[in-house]
Amino acid sequence: GNVDLSCRILSSEAEKALGQKIVILNKEGGGAVIGQTYVTKAKPDGYTLLALTSSYVTNIILKGAEYTLDSVEPVMMYCFDPEIMLVNADSDIKSIDDLIEKSKETPLLHSTPGNGTSHHIAGMLFTQKTGAQFDYLHTNGSAEQTVQIAGGHAEVGFSTYAGAASLIDQGKIRVLAVASDVRSEEFPDVPTFKELGIDFTYGAYRGIAAPAGTPAEVVDILEKALDDALNSETVKEQFKNSGLPVTFKNSEDFKKMLKDDYDGMNSMKDILTK
Repeated sequence: GNVDLSCRILSSEAEKALGQKIVILNKEGGGAVIGQTYVTKAKPDGYTLLALTSSYVTNIILKGAEYTLDSVEPVMMYCFDPEIMLVNADSDIKSIDDLIEKSKETPLLHSTPGNGTSHHIAGMLFTQKTGAQFDYLHTNGSAEQTVQIAGGHAEVGFSTYAGAASLIDQGKIRVLAVASDVRSEEFPDVPTFKELGIDFTYGAYRGIAAPAGTPAEVVDILEKALDDALNSETVKEQFKNSGLPVTFKNSEDFKKMLKDDYDGMNSMKDILTK
C-alpha cells in the first residue's frame, strides 16, 4: 500500500543521513493494531519506528487498542492526502448530488480498505454531513478497495489520489469531489466538497513516530534526517510520481494534530460505532 511505498521512498534517502540501513517491516492484522502495538512495546532507543497514520487514533477509539496517544512520540508528518469520492467509470452517478439522492433511495455499496480506516471514517462523516446512506464492503487494503469499485463490485468509495491513481489514469474509475480546501492539481476540473456547499475536509495523514520514552535528542536526530530526506529532489520527484502530496509537520506540530484528531473522533464515537 501507500504507507509502505512512501516509507520505502523516504527511508532510502534518510539512510544516507543516518549512516545505516532502514528495514521496512510490515506487521499486518487488526487494521494495523498488531504493528502499532509492536512499536509501542519496543525499546525506546530510536531503532524501532512506527509508520503512523490516522488508523492509530481510530484504533484507540473504535477498537479499544491497549495503547494510547501517549504511547508514542511523534517524530514528523510527511504527507497529507485528501479524501476523494470515487465511482466506477460507467456509473450513472455523475455528481455528488446524484450520489446523495440515489443513496437516500437505496444505500450505496461503499468499498473501504478495512473497518475503521480513514476511508471508512470518511464515509461515516459524509453521512453525518449530508444524510447519504451507505452499506460498507470492507476489503483487505487500498489496492483491493479500488479494484472493487473499478470492477463494479462496489458502487462508490472514498480513497486518496495515491491509492487510486493508476485506475483513475486508466479511466476505470472517476472522481466526483475532493475533501480539501482547494482543488487538486491532479484533477483541476473536479470540485471540492466545499465548492458544492458541503463543509467536508478530511484526509489520510502519514508520519513517523517512536515509542514513548525515546530521548528528545534521538527524536531530534530522526526528525532532521527525515526532514532532509523529504526535502531532497529524489524524494520529491518520487512522491510526485506516486501521487503522494508532501506536507511536513515537525514533532510538536504533529503531536498537536494527533491530539486534535483524537478529540474530534472521540466526540463522534457514538456515531462512528453505530
